[in-house]
Amino acid sequence: MNRSALLVGHLEDISWRVLEDYPQIVNELIRDRHGVYALYKKGRLHYVGLASDLRGRLKTHLRDRHQGLWDRFSVYLTVHLEHISELECLLLRIVNPSGNRRSGNFSGSQNLFRLVNKRIKEIDADRRALMLGGSVAERRRRSKARHRGGHAALVSDRRVLLRAEYKGQTYKATIRKDGSIRLGRKMYGSPSAAARTIAGRQVNGWSFWRFKDNSGNWVRLCTIRGS
Repeated sequence: MNRSALLVGHLEDISWRVLEDYPQIVNELIRDRHGVYALYKKGRLHYVGLASDLRGRLKTHLRDRHQGLWDRFSVYLTVHLEHISELECLLLRIVNPSGNRRSGNFSGSQNLFRLVNKRIKEIDADRRALMLGGSVAERRRRSKARHRGGHAALVSDRRVLLRAEYKGQTYKATIRKDGSIRLGRKMYGSPSAAARTIAGRQVNGWSFWRFKDNSGNWVRLCTIRGS
């Protein structure tokens, strides 16, 4: 038996009569093992379940509300209890048997639907901004900057080199297109956050950093936002 495998044995498409006519075989092969089972009626899936005692559960279904609604069964034996509930839930969600009342929930799985919906909206917004340009494109760039942690006032279509003098040393950084600032190998969402890393205290980054204007002069970063 390979205990590293999810399943250690399976028995498929067996008549319910085996449970009553050959109980010694069922006891020998299935015994009180746990796993997932499926009930069928004329080749169509009726019910999927899990049990810590497969033999006992199958015999119970000969007398409970499923009585007469199935004629054949399959069992899948496992030694790993930690995944058995999710395995049952996975099967229920895929095949949706008529005899099951609930589909079950995944305990540790993230539903990606909202993320897919969000990404579709983002891609559509980028396409619209690209086609219309102008103020629509500018609003889109600033919106993306806010969500990515960059400063909206610094968003542009090109990278901008920054320079600062502090205690006799020259420091260089780069404003990225999304408004974030790269200093060394780290990214910052504002000029002040990047300056604070250098000074070790609160600093007005808009006055701390300078960039080269169209005339080639190094001017304070605050001129970008007109202050």
